Formats: sequence, structure tokens, C-alpha cells
Amino acid sequence: MKIGINARFLALPYTGIGQYTRGLVRAMAKLKTEHEFVLFTPELVDLDLPPNCKQIRVAEKPYHSASLRKAHWEHVLVPREMERFGINLAHFPYPSNPWKKLPFPTIVTVHDVIPWKLPEYREKLRSRLYHLYARLALKKVDQIITVSDFSKREIVKTLKVKEKKITVIHQAPPDADGPSEFPDLTLRRKFFLYVGGYDPRKNVPLLIQAYQKFIAPLYPIDLILVGGKGKGLEAFLTDEHHKRVDGKYLIKPKGKVIFIDPIPQNELNCLYKQALALVHVSTYEGFNLALVEAMSAGIPIVCSDIPIHHEVTQDIGLFVDPHDLNSVGNAMHRLIHDAAFQRFLAKRGLGRAKDFSWKKTAEETLYVYSLFV
Repeated sequence: MKIGINARFLALPYTGIGQYTRGLVRAMAKLKTEHEFVLFTPELVDLDLPPNCKQIRVAEKPYHSASLRKAHWEHVLVPREMERFGINLAHFPYPSNPWKKLPFPTIVTVHDVIPWKLPEYREKLRSRLYHLYARLALKKVDQIITVSDFSKREIVKTLKVKEKKITVIHQAPPDADGPSEFPDLTLRRKFFLYVGGYDPRKNVPLLIQAYQKFIAPLYPIDLILVGGKGKGLEAFLTDEHHKRVDGKYLIKPKGKVIFIDPIPQNELNCLYKQALALVHVSTYEGFNLALVEAMSAGIPIVCSDIPIHHEVTQDIGLFVDPHDLNSVGNAMHRLIHDAAFQRFLAKRGLGRAKDFSWKKTAEETLYVYSLFV
């Protein structure tokens, strides 16, 4: 069977869709060596892929607008090339299939309904049109794959898709290329860790504020924000909670916030294993892969009390109110002082992490393919 995949995000390895595309393709190609996986990309990507994977470069048209170049590539150029290459089945790892029904079975992964549910993702007319088009195009697919039961319920409710047309297949932790290697950081103290995006729903400013109020003035424990460098978060650093002499002379805090660039997965894995805990206080998620990575690394999780976090962790976490500074700060404070609770969460998390693997994800995805070919 010849399977065509929109592999645009292979060029963006630090994104969730990039990690999903690479992990899924690698695992499926190893399981089904008799299949050919044709990966359509705007630029060729240097990746270690199985021999039955073939990259096809489909150059974007030189439109002035980047969003127009992307939309035209997704909805016109890639489907045209898929037909030309005689694809038996197409998989779009994010909502990017064309409005026109393709002449072969079409599978689309919808990770969440964030673009349709949260208004901040539709502020620009161009975004509203793009997501309206994507919503209508989903009516033309043969099956939708999503990454959690929570997202399935949200798709049914928000996009008005029938339940039987949606299959839940969990994502797995990203593969690391090469041996584990500690990042080039000067780290001499314990630290809390955040790994993820920085759009408003991630609620990172509140995390920074809670850390500065409850941790930094009292403990030599840092907060590392992976990918946080250059995001403008320095504006949330304040001396409001610093101790003072005579009420006016600042005393340097014991801990600090550290913003770093995105790092390769083999370095990130080392950082996870050294962390005191992962802290995630997002207000909305479709899955949240960072929680799975933290459980796999054997560290505790402090996370917001939202439905998807309970589903992913199976209640193995210290849950907080993402709108309450004190709730977040008190949870971090508790972990520092309760080593037994740390070990309990870490051990339970390692057990839960075994439920997530690319082999399992690939097997379940291939089964969905088999229903239509």
C-alpha cells in the first residue's frame, strides 16, 4: 500500500505536530515494511527515516503572504501530487485536507478544537477563514483520529462530527535522536521545569508569578522555561515579593527564572530527569505531551485541574487551580518539603507512562487505515 502523508511539520521538530508526524511515520514504517510511506514536504528534511519512507519536495508558490503560501500548498499542491503519485490512502496529521473530496480514503488527525473554541486564535480575518475552511473540509474525510477522549467529546460538541467517525489514539513521547546528553547549561541547583508553548492558554505568566511569590525568595531552586527565551516573558519578572531590609533595600532572591531556547529531545530528556518536578498550569489542552514525558522521566507533576490532565495522568499528579496564584505556589511549596510524596508521584507516573508508546500508536493507526483500504 502507498500511503501519502502531509509531512510539512517535519521541518518544525519542536512542535507537537512535528513530533507526532515523525514518531508516527517512523513507527508505522518499521511495522509495515511492505508499505511505502510518501512524505510530502515544502523542503527536504534531513532525518533518519526507514528505507520505505520517501520524501517528495513540493515547492510552495511564491505568494507574498506566508499564510496564502501555506494554504495553497496544503489544499491544492499536495493533493494534486498525491494523485499524481498514485496514493492509496492519505493521512493529514493536522486539519489540512482539501475541501474537495479526494479520490482515495482520507484520514485526518485533529489534536484539539483550540482554533475553533478559543477566540484569541480567530482574531485575524485570515485565521477565521482558514479555520472555517478546515472545519468544512473535515466533513469530507473518511475518519478522524484524535489524541484523547476529552478531545473526542470536544470535536463532537464543537465541530458537530458523529462519534463513530472519530477514533481515539494516544500520542507517545518523542523519539530522541542520539544518546542522552545534558544541555549546555550551568545548573548547580534544583529546579522546577516547564516545557511547552507560550500562547495565552498555557498560562505561563501566572506560573512565573507564583514561583516568584512562593519559591524564589525562600529557596535556592530555579524555574527553567524551555523555549521561553525571546517570548517577552521578562515583563513578568518583578521585585514585588523580594525581601527587603528596613522595608526598602532589596535582598537578592535565592532562586531565579531561567529562559532557554528549545533544545533537542536527547538533551530535553536529561533535563526532565534532573528536574524537581514539571509544572503545567494551562487552562486548556487537547492532550499535553509534556505530562507523558515527565512521567516517563520519573519526576512528579504539578498540573492544572482540567479534565484532560486527569485523563492523561490517571490522577497521578498534584492538581491546582490554574486561576489561583496561591494554589500553584502552595503545590510547588509542598513538593519541596514532602520527599515521600515526590517519590509516590514519580513511581505512579512511571507506571502510567508505560501505556504510551509509538508502537501502540502506530498499530492502532494502521488498523484505522485497514478499515478503508
